[in-house]
Amino acid sequence: GYVPDFEGVDAFKGTIIHPQKWPEDLDYVGKKVVVIGSGATAITLVPAMSTTASHVTMLQRTPTYVVARPDTDKFANFMRKVLPPRAAYAVTRKKNTVMQQFVYGKTRTAPHVVKKKILDAVRAELGPDYDVEKHFTPPYNPWDQRLCLVTNGDLFKGIRQGRIDVVTDTIKAFDSTGILLDSGDHLDADIIVTATGNKS
Repeated sequence: GYVPDFEGVDAFKGTIIHPQKWPEDLDYVGKKVVVIGSGATAITLVPAMSTTASHVTMLQRTPTYVVARPDTDKFANFMRKVLPPRAAYAVTRKKNTVMQQFVYGKTRTAPHVVKKKILDAVRAELGPDYDVEKHFTPPYNPWDQRLCLVTNGDLFKGIRQGRIDVVTDTIKAFDSTGILLDSGDHLDADIIVTATGNKS
């Protein structure tokens, strides 16, 4: 895993882990957790950890486009009921491939339309008072870079319930109790997860 050279790391009194070296005995029940990153790993970890942690903050330098989707495919389930397994798989795969190509094509020909649809869906999840511009609007068009899937909208649910915060800022330094941000804000943490990617 790749970990940037954060200033003051040695001063932090809590636990720092990278998802590539996740300890099996990590106990985050009732703990304050900061997850650095906003890619697929962070988008998966943050809601999962928030179910038992006291609070989880996703700290990101720049936002990512996120799309909520259910973890079950109703079309695939229906096809399995009416077709033999191989045929059901083939039909479902064809449908998914065509849809993916269609959406990707739209991001090339009408990126503003796709961007509006994605952000409107986020606003519908988080309400009119949430700062979607700051925390969920990347400085690029959809599929110019990453696009992350939020399973069953669990990230949004955690934000609505106050179990999850998204902070868009840059890190000045670690200290004994958490992370000092360039804005002057401080994030208290018992555990810091560096979901900062992998070495290429």
